[in-house]
Amino acid sequence: MTQERINTAIRKSKEYIDGLSIHSTVNVPADVVADAHKYFTWDNEKRTFGEQPYLYDWSYYNGVVMEGLYDVYKADPENNGVYLDYVREYLDAMITADENGHKSLEFSRAGYVDYHGADCYKTAALLVRLGIDEKNEDYMQVCQDLYRDLTDTSYVNSKGHIVPKEYMEEALGYNYWHSWANHKPPRFKVWLDGIYMLQPFISHYAAETKDAAQLALVQERLNWVEKNLIAPDGMYWHAANSKDDLCKFHWTRAMGWYGMAMADVMEALPEEYMEKRKEALKIFVDGMLKYQDESGLWANVADWEVTDTNRLEVSGTSMMVYTILKGVRNGWLDESYRDAAVKAFTAITELKLDGDGLHDIYFRASADNTDNYQSVKYYMTDEGKGSGPFIMAYSEMLKMEQGKQNSRNF
Repeated sequence: MTQERINTAIRKSKEYIDGLSIHSTVNVPADVVADAHKYFTWDNEKRTFGEQPYLYDWSYYNGVVMEGLYDVYKADPENNGVYLDYVREYLDAMITADENGHKSLEFSRAGYVDYHGADCYKTAALLVRLGIDEKNEDYMQVCQDLYRDLTDTSYVNSKGHIVPKEYMEEALGYNYWHSWANHKPPRFKVWLDGIYMLQPFISHYAAETKDAAQLALVQERLNWVEKNLIAPDGMYWHAANSKDDLCKFHWTRAMGWYGMAMADVMEALPEEYMEKRKEALKIFVDGMLKYQDESGLWANVADWEVTDTNRLEVSGTSMMVYTILKGVRNGWLDESYRDAAVKAFTAITELKLDGDGLHDIYFRASADNTDNYQSVKYYMTDEGKGSGPFIMAYSEMLKMEQGKQNSRNF
């Protein structure tokens, strides 16, 4: 891969990301959050809502976009403060105070956070990062409430249920059900998606508050997933109730969520857990690389032939770029893995990004053991579940280039 192609990919990505966020006249966080009928252009869930928008503005896909922008800021804090301002505007718009000054998520904007399921907690991973990095007590107060929802066995939520008692099972390695809306489990209780929605937030908050018991549970949850959802070829099934009760699809985005979860959790876990996590990360990446297309991308269902209905797909590919580059940067993966990630990122910009946007982001697939991974209408442009991870992947490319520059300066 030539440096010229890498530079072009980075420049093209920046233009796209800035147009989607800080330079957009439509995607203005405070304006969107304040109006129930406004939506970010990447938010196809809210765009099509009925009486209430799905997950409101506090949603995992909005959170992932914002976290990606925060990662861009962190790649170069001296020059990228505008991204931090954008992310702060979003988070501040979501928070309200009661008559006693207690800060919490504004319910009319954040929706049914404490009783829906794993998806509703993903954005808290961004909140806790800023809370810790900036020593923001307001953000940490909101995080404390969300952490309580998930871990306090005496807390009764707004629907009269206790989440860690009712929806977290020892038989599932202490993993939570992916969803607990209506007090009913989904067909498969543990989804790879749900690992990403919950464990980065729990691990980072637990590390900050020195909650060793929760950090041990995070390790146990990941161990259970590794034991029960891994396939003989090293890839992972989308969801499971046990090793013998599986949703047998190698959906690239689900595996990408899991890869990102591992990379983010590893930042917070004690050293005593890291050898196991590094081993699991390497096995995962090795399994995925077996199915990387010659173009550099991964298909929507990784082990199936590329067709018009099983396309080379952007969200899962972006997640693999982020996972691999972050793993290499932190020394969890060997330097030799970097080339595959750079090839993938460059391919996204050359094959899927043009003046009309970022294409072939798969919108939605359910873990119900049916093939709902090949609907042509679900390949969308600028969808948040793909544009967010793409921004995260871009941030890792920036950090990689910064590392090269630092090396040259020595």
